[in-house]
Amino acid sequence: MPMWISRYFVYFVLFSVLGWIYETIYCTIRHGKWENRGFLYGPVCPIYGVGAVAITAIVDSPGIASRGYAWWEIFIISFLGSIVLEYVTSWALEKKFHAYWWDYSNMPLNIHGRVCLPCSIGFGVAGLIVVYGVAPLTHRALDPVPPIIMELLSLIFMGIMMMDLTLTVSALSNFERTIIAMEESLNTHMDSFVNSIQDKTQSAGAMIAEERARFSRENMENAFASMGKLYKSGVQRIAGFRRLTMDEQKRFNVMFETLKKYDPRRHLKLK
Repeated sequence: MPMWISRYFVYFVLFSVLGWIYETIYCTIRHGKWENRGFLYGPVCPIYGVGAVAITAIVDSPGIASRGYAWWEIFIISFLGSIVLEYVTSWALEKKFHAYWWDYSNMPLNIHGRVCLPCSIGFGVAGLIVVYGVAPLTHRALDPVPPIIMELLSLIFMGIMMMDLTLTVSALSNFERTIIAMEESLNTHMDSFVNSIQDKTQSAGAMIAEERARFSRENMENAFASMGKLYKSGVQRIAGFRRLTMDEQKRFNVMFETLKKYDPRRHLKLK
C-alpha cells in the first residue's frame, strides 16, 4: 500500500473518531440522555472522516498548497463539499436500508431533510477548524511515525472497520426484515380477526383496536427476545425509516419507535 494512502487512511480514522466524539457529546447534551452516534458500532462517524480528509488533501495537494487558500475559500469549499457529501451519503443509505440517520426536515432551508443551510454553514466553519487547527496537529503527531508502522496501523484500522461494517449491514438488514415480517403478520392477523367478527356494530371498532394492540405487543415481545445486545445497539442509532408510500412509512416508523422504546421489564411490572 502506498505510503500516502496509509497516512490518509489513518487521518480518516482519527477524524472519524473526533467526529463521533463531537456528535455524541452534542446529541447527548441536546437530548438529555446518552446518544451513541454514527452508522457503525465503533466510536467513528465516517462521514466526518471523509470530509476532513478531503479538505485536508485539497489544501495539501501539490501546486495548490504553494498557492495558498484564503480562509473564505476554505469555508466555501467545506460548505459546498458538505452539502454534496451529506446529501449523497443520506441518499445512498436510504437507498440501501430505507432508513435515515439524520433528518433536517424541521430545519430552515433544507433539501429533502438531507441537508440544511445552518448545518452546512457549521460544516464550513468546521473546515476552517480542521485546516488551521486539527490537521496541523495531526501532521506533527504522525510525522515521526515510521512508514512501516503507519502501514501496519492503516491495515489494522481497515480490518477493524471492515468487520464493523459487515456486522452493521447484517444487523440492519435483519432488522428491516424483522419489522416487515411483523407488519405483514399483523396485517394478516387483523384481516382474519375482522372477518371473524360477526357483530358489525359500534363495538367492533374498539375490539379491533384492542386486538391490534395486543397482537402488536406480542409480536414486539417475540422480536425483542430474539435480539442480542449487539443487534439492538445497531438499530438504536437509526433516526427512522422511509418507505415507498407515506402511509407505509408512517406505520413502519410507528412500529420501529415502539420497538426501540419497548422494555419487557417495565411491561411485566404493569401486568
